[in-house]
Amino acid sequence: MSATQRFDLPLLAAGQAQKEVTHNEALLAVDRLLHLVVESRSQTDPPADPAAGSAYVVPVAATGAWSDHDGQIASHDGFGWTFTPPVRGTIAFVADEGGFALFESSWAATGWPVTGLRIAGRQVLAAAPSAVSGPAGGTVVDLECRSAINALISALQVQGIVA
Repeated sequence: MSATQRFDLPLLAAGQAQKEVTHNEALLAVDRLLHLVVESRSQTDPPADPAAGSAYVVPVAATGAWSDHDGQIASHDGFGWTFTPPVRGTIAFVADEGGFALFESSWAATGWPVTGLRIAGRQVLAAAPSAVSGPAGGTVVDLECRSAINALISALQVQGIVA
């Protein structure tokens, strides 16, 4: 095996000359992919003067240096583009959307793939939030407050925050 299985990072070979070249290539690949931030996943034209270290998800029908690299991560090193096919489970922060994108077999159309939070085996914050109205008008404040508190407790129970 001369490369890793998931990200195709180069491995050193026994007796290899100039090991630093292979090692540096692996470090550069890790630097491109670790805690991935991409500028955009909708820009079809490569930027004219990209910053070194900037990255983009190449959309379908991209042009120029990006053509024929649909869905790949295009990273600029200050000299040229490097294209990396994403692997299943890759998560990228998309700067121009202000959210996250997930790669399964393609980049998900929606943001962060979280549907709730699990704490100590309990699912919380998974239900859609419900409106809670506070006391309003009337002369019997005690009854209104009890009603508002009951609505709040019910909303917290639906979210799994209280039992």
